[in-house]
Amino acid sequence: HPEFTEEELTQILGLFCKYATPGDKSGHMNLENLKQLLQALDLAQTHLECKQTFDKYAKEGKLDLDSFMKMVKDLTSKAGTISLESVMRLASKEEIDVDETGVGGAKRFFEAKAKVLEVGDRALRAFEDRKKEEEERLKKKEEFKKRRELFQPTAAS
Repeated sequence: HPEFTEEELTQILGLFCKYATPGDKSGHMNLENLKQLLQALDLAQTHLECKQTFDKYAKEGKLDLDSFMKMVKDLTSKAGTISLESVMRLASKEEIDVDETGVGGAKRFFEAKAKVLEVGDRALRAFEDRKKEEEERLKKKEEFKKRRELFQPTAAS
């Protein structure tokens, strides 16, 4: 799905795994799972609306990962339905209820959190390195100016 960035794909996959049965990428969602997901995204629909959305993308009464990705793509392109921002916000929750998601869901949550922290940490280090390089460059430039002034003839001489 080239329409999504790697981070978005990771978040969407995590969201799918959280609501799929079994809770992994080989699982599927039923209508009830989809309703729970939409409620978590603050996109509660009537039962009929949810069923229509589900029926449009489900195969043999099940929503697999590929169908889920198509649904997210289609619904994010329609204004006011699902925003990728709300998907990302749900996927980046600070806490997880193990009773609700199970141990496997908690494991995936913490793995995703670790990956996000790792990516963020790398970005922060790269930013700090660039900042340090810029400071060193400015310092060398100032030192060069001072040395050059030593060799410049002054007007008073």
